[in-house]
Formats: sequence, structure tokens, C-alpha cells
Amino acid sequence: MQDIYTYIPETNYVPREYSVAAILLLLFMVLIILASVIIIIIIIFIIIAVCFILFSLYRLSLFAAYFILLRFFVLRCDFVSAHQS
Repeated sequence: MQDIYTYIPETNYVPREYSVAAILLLLFMVLIILASVIIIIIIIFIIIAVCFILFSLYRLSLFAAYFILLRFFVLRCDFVSAHQS
């Protein structure tokens, strides 16, 4: 019959200072990642807002151009009809 024994692996002792430094490093890494994600979200919102404003100005300029052309043709038609009669 073979001997029964329990194998206990050797572990390397880690000083407490290194453990605290590792925890602080992970904490600051999480904070940096969180801040960068928030900054990226803010940049995306700014880009969407700028695109919306530019699109609104584009639609407004199309409406203004249409109104000016319509007004020009209405006045021109009135002017031509006034001179023909």
C-alpha cells in the first residue's frame, strides 16, 4: 500500500507594500478607464449635436433659398403681367 500524503505547494511571500501598491494601481486604472469612457461619450454627444445643428442650418438654408426663388418668380410674374396689360 502506498503512503497517503497531502501536497502543499510552496508560496512566495509578497510584502504588504506591494499588495497595497497593486490595489492602488488597479484603482487608478479603473478610474482612468472610467474617465476616458466618459470623455469619449461626451465627444460623441458633441459630434452628434454639431451634425444636428449643421443639418438644421442646411434645411433652413434650403427653405430660405426656396422661399427666395418662389418670391422672385412671383414678383417677376406680377411684373411681367403688369407690363403686358
